[in-house]
Amino acid sequence: MDGFFYSMITSMIRDRRLWLFGLCGLLAFVIARWAIPTGSAVAVVVKCGYWVMLLNAVLFGWALWRLLRAESVTWRPGKRDLWALILVLAVGSMWQAHEERGFKILADEVLLLGTSMDLHYEREPTYPIRATDVQGPFQVLQGVLDKRPFFFPFLVSLVHDLTGYRPTNPFYVNVVLGFIFLGLIYVIATKISGTRWAGSLAVLLFGGLPLMAQQAAGGGFELLNLVMLLAVLWLACRYAERPDTASMTALCLAVVLLAQTRYESALFILPVGGLVIWGWTRLGKIILPGSVWLTPLFLMPYVLQNRQFDTNSSLWELAGQGSGATTPFSLSYLPDNLGHALAFFFDTSGHQPNSIFFAVVGLVALPLFGIWMMRILRSARENSPTDVAVAVFGLGLLAVNLLFMAYFWGQFDHPVIRRLSLSLHLGMVLAICIVISRWVRWRPVWSVACAATVIALFVQGLPAMAKRSYERDYTPGVEMAWRADFMSRQSENDFLFIDQDSVFWITQHVAATPIKQAQLRREGLAYHLRNHSFSAMYVFQRFTVDEATGRLTIDPEDDLGPGFVFQPVEDRRIATLLIGRISKITAIEDEAGQISRAVDFVELATEPPLTSEQLDKAKAQYLENWIKQLP
Repeated sequence: MDGFFYSMITSMIRDRRLWLFGLCGLLAFVIARWAIPTGSAVAVVVKCGYWVMLLNAVLFGWALWRLLRAESVTWRPGKRDLWALILVLAVGSMWQAHEERGFKILADEVLLLGTSMDLHYEREPTYPIRATDVQGPFQVLQGVLDKRPFFFPFLVSLVHDLTGYRPTNPFYVNVVLGFIFLGLIYVIATKISGTRWAGSLAVLLFGGLPLMAQQAAGGGFELLNLVMLLAVLWLACRYAERPDTASMTALCLAVVLLAQTRYESALFILPVGGLVIWGWTRLGKIILPGSVWLTPLFLMPYVLQNRQFDTNSSLWELAGQGSGATTPFSLSYLPDNLGHALAFFFDTSGHQPNSIFFAVVGLVALPLFGIWMMRILRSARENSPTDVAVAVFGLGLLAVNLLFMAYFWGQFDHPVIRRLSLSLHLGMVLAICIVISRWVRWRPVWSVACAATVIALFVQGLPAMAKRSYERDYTPGVEMAWRADFMSRQSENDFLFIDQDSVFWITQHVAATPIKQAQLRREGLAYHLRNHSFSAMYVFQRFTVDEATGRLTIDPEDDLGPGFVFQPVEDRRIATLLIGRISKITAIEDEAGQISRAVDFVELATEPPLTSEQLDKAKAQYLENWIKQLP
């Protein structure tokens, strides 16, 4: 070990601020992970999570603004920047032209919308499970803390705050994020390769990936995760080049927000921490900006929220996939998951939103990228700071994708899991840019690569996006599109819907309850049917078709049980031998045998009218009982 590193390590050991910062981080983790009881941990996140996230986001926005303002001093837009902007706008617009805006991954995206609604109304990161409008305004009666990180719902809630609550706001947030992503990938590919051809190639590669078009028109958090990954990479390069206070502040705050975008993105905290220490060695001193001292506090909600997995193993959804898995992560899943990944990358049927050209070039480049990373990290002091930042970031991508391959549900060809391949696609783009720029000396290589990418776009990408076969065989998506269509055809929202996916209706400001809750509260439903609390009561159910007899058999999870009388309203084929039905409930028989019907007749009053005091008292008593009877 040379004298420089020895003196730097000695300085770190002697620096009391560093010891204090480490102690604060350790204390925050211990308190969040063990000291606070699990029940209280959930309550802390519910009551404090929004405000902690807001402070983190505001500080990051200010730090980023300061950096961008400093960068803009030397930036002079030119003709090439105009062409880059046109390319980004063209690719982003192509995505929007071929995809219909709607929920792509169920029930994740609906729950994220529900969380954004509660953040907007209640400032709590929960999704609603009970709501009513009996007192006039729509009110959430009960919410549940979701297992998903809530930076994306938080961002959507800010849009609700500025423009008013609309269930479609997540789709438009992702439209904007799609263009931001394309701009960032252009800038970063250009930076690490030293040529604008690399930026164009990166944009075209992602442009021809139908999976990206799907996310750009959906309501999920995948695009925000990609944008934050690229933001962290850009800030890491900036910090590696100029390890100053402004760069370190923005980088640390960005990686904390990244950790709260997707579960596994928290893994990037370790490589970023390593890069920060490396930056100190370049600078020759330790810097700890004031905002960085708050990062342990900002990470506490993430740790507290994940405590739910300790007490509720069903959150892993091990039983729901029918795979027989008993543990979420194991190396034994690796061979099978690799096979599914190859099936996704090289599918030619059109039922996977893949790009074969992207996969071929990217998978060839990845091993070479790995060799390059090892060379850079072995002699970091002799290489450019940008290369070191990219290599360190590559370690984070490697860790994330290894985790996916060891995940029990890590099959990239599954309709719900395809989106997890996006971080690997990002790694492949970085690999392609590094390999071509560092190891290929043939000058026309960039133009030829861009031309080949455009050909692949027209041969596979555009036809796949036009047919969207990868969406039409995903039954939850077909069902959700039907719900949205039914909703759009109603003149008023004063009905009650009984549905397994009740959160969707609540986010549309429609009173709703799950099937299981309705089974337990049959008398309450009868009460509301008898008292005309809603203009109608509907139920969504699925039926399997017997191919020999044509007989319909109800899905056991959709069976309300005895005592309900239905009037079918709409039937639709969801998939082969699977029929969906929306029915109107016309009568309910309670356990005592009393039948409540949705009657419309009117009787003349025989009692004298109530006084205003009597009427107010009767209203209060009725309202109290009304809410008690809610399913």
